[in-house]
Amino acid sequence: MGSLGAVAKAAYFVPGGHARRTLGNFCRATGRSDPWPIYSRMMSNIGCAALHYAKLYRYGRSELLAQTIIDPSWAAEYQRFGNGKSGVVVLVPHCVAAVLSSAALSNVCPTVLLVREPKSLERCKLLLEYVQKLGPKWILSRNTPPTTVMRNVARSLRAGEVVVGTTDVIGRPGDDTVEVRAFGQPIHSPAWPARIAARLNVPIIPGFIHMDGNQIKLLADEGFQEPDVEKSTQRWVSSFERRFRQCPSDWAFMLDKSWARVLAKASNAADQPAAAVRAA
Repeated sequence: MGSLGAVAKAAYFVPGGHARRTLGNFCRATGRSDPWPIYSRMMSNIGCAALHYAKLYRYGRSELLAQTIIDPSWAAEYQRFGNGKSGVVVLVPHCVAAVLSSAALSNVCPTVLLVREPKSLERCKLLLEYVQKLGPKWILSRNTPPTTVMRNVARSLRAGEVVVGTTDVIGRPGDDTVEVRAFGQPIHSPAWPARIAARLNVPIIPGFIHMDGNQIKLLADEGFQEPDVEKSTQRWVSSFERRFRQCPSDWAFMLDKSWARVLAKASNAADQPAAAVRAA
């Protein structure tokens, strides 16, 4: 694991490499100057998460539970909105330890993961084996008709369960998305959380998973109920962005090509005022 981590970190220094370029754009867009420390910590987090997965597969979830903390912010929001009396939609980004955190969450509330399974049957079986070891129930979304997926989500919410989805995926116009803004740029984010929450009158709680060495912490921002789809979606996207700016090393998904393009545009927009000042 150590040698693989060293290789991953060395990849940052490849001239013109995707990781170095994207981290540089992120820092320029957010007014930071620490792209290498962010990337180095990100790779370390991935290594720690990989060890957690290995131990989970071999020994079960007991050690993972001991290393996972549910922040009081989450407990407060869950008690305010759900606490088993109402279903709750919990939205999290693709943090390094996002899936791992579901072990602790399923220990304190009835949890259902919305899982986009791999295309490969073998990889799908492996993923579900891990999810089973973690503890929560799941709803598969890739190969299931969207109407069936939403019917299953609605059934879980009506039963008072916590449905967790990773929603920092940038879509295309018209693919059940809504246009909002992140890092000052327009993006198309999934509309289903806002629509189903409004239809069933259940809250949305934006979450985030932070790693500190081997320790995993599940955080929550203020939950809300908002009938307007665009306003609701913008609210959880803005929550994600605040966390990305605070804890970028937890968000390896910034290296996704779609987010890399958004960050490149945000970086260019941030450079323009500076260029104008220099010209003046």
